[in-house]
Amino acid sequence: MSERLLTFISHHTIFTENRNRGLSLSVSILFCKGSERVLTVKNADLFINETDYADLDMEDADAHLSSALRFRTTSYIDTSRIDYAQFTAFHDFLKKTYPHVLSASEWEEIGYSLLIRIPGSDSSLKPALFMAHQDVVPVVPGTEQDWLHDPFSGDIADGFIWGRGAMDIKEMLIGILESAEYLLSHGRQFRRSVYLAFGEDEETVSVGAVAICKTLQERGVELEYVLDESSADVLDAADYGAPGTLVCTVGTYEKGYADMKLTACSRGGHSSNPFRGTSLQTLAKAITAITEHPTKPHLSDAIRSALNTLRPKITEEPMKTWVQDIDAHEEEIIRWFLSKEGLYHQVRTTSAPTQIDPGSPAGNVMPQNMSAVINFRLAPPDTPESLLQHCREVTNGEVELSYVQEIEASRPSDTNALGYRSLTAAAGHYFDRVIFIPVQNRGATDARRYEPVCRCCLRFGPFLEEEAISAEGIHGTNERISLRAYHQGIRVLVRMMESTCCLERV
Repeated sequence: MSERLLTFISHHTIFTENRNRGLSLSVSILFCKGSERVLTVKNADLFINETDYADLDMEDADAHLSSALRFRTTSYIDTSRIDYAQFTAFHDFLKKTYPHVLSASEWEEIGYSLLIRIPGSDSSLKPALFMAHQDVVPVVPGTEQDWLHDPFSGDIADGFIWGRGAMDIKEMLIGILESAEYLLSHGRQFRRSVYLAFGEDEETVSVGAVAICKTLQERGVELEYVLDESSADVLDAADYGAPGTLVCTVGTYEKGYADMKLTACSRGGHSSNPFRGTSLQTLAKAITAITEHPTKPHLSDAIRSALNTLRPKITEEPMKTWVQDIDAHEEEIIRWFLSKEGLYHQVRTTSAPTQIDPGSPAGNVMPQNMSAVINFRLAPPDTPESLLQHCREVTNGEVELSYVQEIEASRPSDTNALGYRSLTAAAGHYFDRVIFIPVQNRGATDARRYEPVCRCCLRFGPFLEEEAISAEGIHGTNERISLRAYHQGIRVLVRMMESTCCLERV
């Protein structure tokens, strides 16, 4: 095997689903190819302290998530397709299922979103907000027969809970309520007020989260922290110069999004006389100029925090030397990040040409008016306005530039804040050998909608499912979550809520 060296570093048996061959075995390996090293460790091998909260009824928690998945709370851009009766029925189910939360809190429907407030005894403390969303993406028409269990069955089978929303994100919603119900049913008193916020349309336009935040703003509420969903990826830190160290990411901000339209015009005509060039030629030059002259890269506070956290584990030069004084070696570290496929997007705004239209009807006919679209993911401090100005400068005004849509990057969260410190401590209590580091979030969430009322908006789903299962299931076919990952995630949420919001035990 000259191209690949496969070294088995452990032999932990787990079962994975294979539609054609039933259940099969999976093992952990270290894959080496050239200078690349990717350590694949089964997340379940990292679980510790699974006997905490031993009286937490996990069978009930399983049944509650199973029932929640049967509600078809599917969202669509075309709101006329949404069955809002499913949302109403889901709300009734939650009220019946969590009686201690219902009796101890104030429930408020904002549209079809839910805002629940559990009052704390100390009004001087800023409230915490735990959030998820009720809606799920549609099942792709024609794939229904590919599901091993009906997508809205909520079946509990083969060690999993099956159904649309099992990982995105009803397990978080139910897990949050299970945590609050457990603490309240055991007589725990809340010192810090707690909000539970469950939006109705995160998968589409986030009207629900915007409305909830507006309500909090109007009431003068300022939050201590927000905890929202995100994939908790466990990775080998080789790219950072710390091979063999496991890191898990906590999203502390989201990049901006922009579709920039480039328009070029020409007279067209026969291709035998291209004296003034063509609109396609002009567009090609402009696209090349923009992609080859990106905005200045930047080492964010989140990256600095991550490097400071990893410093004791960084063994490879030159990073080992550079991280001893990040300010003095900022330019070298930026160049290092830009050389790594897994890191470069953290330090710069990326550009990807994605569309061009309409072209010419024939090979010997020059095109006339043409347009192209470049998709940008904006890293702070770039803004839509500064990016547009930069692109105008590098294209010398040869094309018309405008935005089809643009969203500014979210505000980076404070990693020194109580929320971040408490979250990483709670997660570290249940996941062994893992170092938690702040990063930009890969996808958009409702968390950014709460930035007007919170300085610490965190994106971290404590349900560490195996990568193959989450990659297949989130927005895909056979979405499911393992019972073990679900239970461990609930423990993290209980500990987080208890440690930051409840009175000390007497």
